[in-house]
Amino acid sequence: MFVKTLSDTLGTADHVTGDAFESRRVLLARDGLGYSFHDTLIKAGSTQHLEYKNHVEANYCIAGEGEVEEVATGRTWPLTPGTMG
Repeated sequence: MFVKTLSDTLGTADHVTGDAFESRRVLLARDGLGYSFHDTLIKAGSTQHLEYKNHVEANYCIAGEGEVEEVATGRTWPLTPGTMG
C-alpha cells in the first residue's frame, strides 16, 4: 500500500512554482511506481509551451477551462472539468 496526501508535498522541494503554474508533485520516479502524479494549478490567462521528449503526459481538468494544442498539427482541444487531454 502506498498512501500520500497533498499536504505531504506542500512546502517541500516537490512543490514547484513558476510564473504561470504551481505544481505539487505528489508521486515521482523515486517512489518506484513507474509513473508520476502532479497536482498542477495553471494561472488564468497564461500560455505555456511544453515539450516532453522522455515521457508522455496526461492532463485531467478538475476546475476551470482551457485549451491544449498539438503544435505539430495545430489541432486544439478544449479542457473543461471532467476532460482528460
